[in-house]
Amino acid sequence: MKHSLNRLDDVSRREFVTRMARTCLGVSLVPPLGLARALETSTPKFASHVIYLNMRGGMSHIDTFDTKPDAPAGHQGPVKTIKTKADDLLISGFFPKLAEHGKKIAVVRSLHHTQGAHEPGVYKVLTGYEMSATMRHPALGAWVARQVTQGHSTLPPYIRLAGLAGHPGSGFMDARYAPVPVLDASKGLEHTQLQNGDSMTNLRKRSGLAENFNRDFLARYPMAEVKAHVDVYADAIKLMTSKDLDAFDITQEKSKLVEDYGNDEFGQGILLARRLVESGTKFVEIELGGWDTHADNFAQVEYLASRVDNAVGTLLEDLETRGLLDSTLVVLTTEFGRGPKIDGTGRGHHPIAFSSFIAGGGVKGGQAYGKTDETGTHVIENPVTVLDFHATIGALLGVPRQETISAGSGGSFSIYGGTGAKRGVPIAALI
Repeated sequence: MKHSLNRLDDVSRREFVTRMARTCLGVSLVPPLGLARALETSTPKFASHVIYLNMRGGMSHIDTFDTKPDAPAGHQGPVKTIKTKADDLLISGFFPKLAEHGKKIAVVRSLHHTQGAHEPGVYKVLTGYEMSATMRHPALGAWVARQVTQGHSTLPPYIRLAGLAGHPGSGFMDARYAPVPVLDASKGLEHTQLQNGDSMTNLRKRSGLAENFNRDFLARYPMAEVKAHVDVYADAIKLMTSKDLDAFDITQEKSKLVEDYGNDEFGQGILLARRLVESGTKFVEIELGGWDTHADNFAQVEYLASRVDNAVGTLLEDLETRGLLDSTLVVLTTEFGRGPKIDGTGRGHHPIAFSSFIAGGGVKGGQAYGKTDETGTHVIENPVTVLDFHATIGALLGVPRQETISAGSGGSFSIYGGTGAKRGVPIAALI
């Protein structure tokens, strides 16, 4: 979704600004003067890809992106606070490489929700909603796969570098928007090669026969779910015969770059994510587990943070070098934070205040938005809900706020939230 002021022959500049405010910020009045002037003097550009990094287990905000060096004893622990390239952004000493990219990063320190157990917490962060016995909501990636239409590729629009157990997937939306799992980045997308002795001629014959059967079945049962199921198989055939499949082969990268990302599973996954968005995939989701640090918190966080620092720091530099940073949002989040008060050698679950960050994709980096108290226990400034966070991502992607999809009798929903309920509001300071 791109706009150009040169195309606005019969629309005034002020009307254009108002439309952009409605689209990105969900307001019906002319936006604040600073934002209005920015829109009037520049062509709005939106990101078209997302690399979404889920720190599974509950990443300690106190030890990563919301350190409290002046907290009372028994809270901060041995973690140091360091400066970044952005004057106003301080982060944990576990992230020296990310600190070099401080101007690219916007940290949100005031996220909060009420789900203190892992499963509902993960569901909340992935979808924006609480778990329900009567409805499965789509994950954020499914919304992006459906609504962000820039570019074209035979690659799946939503790829998850992990399994799908317990994942909300496409929820009530078509199966075509569900994530395609890749279990091992070094092996790429498995089972896409023809079996020994088979040929493309035989494959096309079989797929043609299946298409005929499907056509008759669809005529008898013209349901969206059936068509989506058929479309998934058709897309798989297209992918098997496409050069885009090479995007899954990280052995094509220079060995030095592979080493820079890290030879561990997470580093290889981040490198694969860059290759995938470069080839047209809209949303790549990567999971790094192990953050459930009830014991040995500081050693475990240091180990995990070093992997994040190395791989994500390399990613930001790589995207910038290739001219992909402005079109790619890098999102790092988690299901909740950890208890600010040290319990033995660990920290407990803490959903009422935690941190995430967004980089690239047009976000205003070099800042921390929101604030917690002196111990990191409570949000005291600019609270942000999960739907607000999703809405910010939606606005940076140029997703119109008014576009919704029906969930049958459950109402209508969008990346900004559901109708009839509190909707997410984009964080204007980050856009």
